[in-house]
Amino acid sequence: MRVPSLSVLPALAAALLLAGASLAARPASAVTPPAANQAAPAVAQAQTKPRTAAPATKPGTAAVLELDWDELLPKDARSRFAAGPPPPVHDYLGEGGLAAQQVMDFSVNKELDGQSVKLPGFIVPLDIGKDGLVAEFFLVPYFGACIHVPPPPPNQLVYVKMAKGISLDSMYSAYCITGTMSTKRRDTTLGAAAYTLAGTRAEEYKF
Repeated sequence: MRVPSLSVLPALAAALLLAGASLAARPASAVTPPAANQAAPAVAQAQTKPRTAAPATKPGTAAVLELDWDELLPKDARSRFAAGPPPPVHDYLGEGGLAAQQVMDFSVNKELDGQSVKLPGFIVPLDIGKDGLVAEFFLVPYFGACIHVPPPPPNQLVYVKMAKGISLDSMYSAYCITGTMSTKRRDTTLGAAAYTLAGTRAEEYKF
């Protein structure tokens, strides 16, 4: 599926952020939509994956820290971390009720400020250039489209500004984004992010 035109971008981005489903490990060739209530790519291995830094791409450059989503939280909050989205909440109006609101938790892992990192997740485009490339987006831990599940809290949302725009062939694919992380806050009409990532590389996540 190709990235849609700008005319439908706000609705698409809102649908992705007001989300409820996440992606479990499956073959890289799979292109079907993710099933509900499954763990996000890296988080599914958070309890067993050893903490390692990827080798630097060039001599003399800093090593890249490969992150899991729980590491975006302060250390004292990680025991309460949940890999998947919260269950949907429906009021008496059903689908006519108000959309679930983002829980505004801006507490961050200050050790990540200024670090070179690599983080997997799903891309929610915020802007698409005339060339069809995406340079600004939210990176989120799960994918879905239920308005009764809130967007992830700000400390589980990363605003990404790529040095060069990237082409997205499928909105269902997960990506690994590499760049320099900062704890600079970013507010948009779709949600707030507690982190900003100056992206230098994007690659499709391989299961």
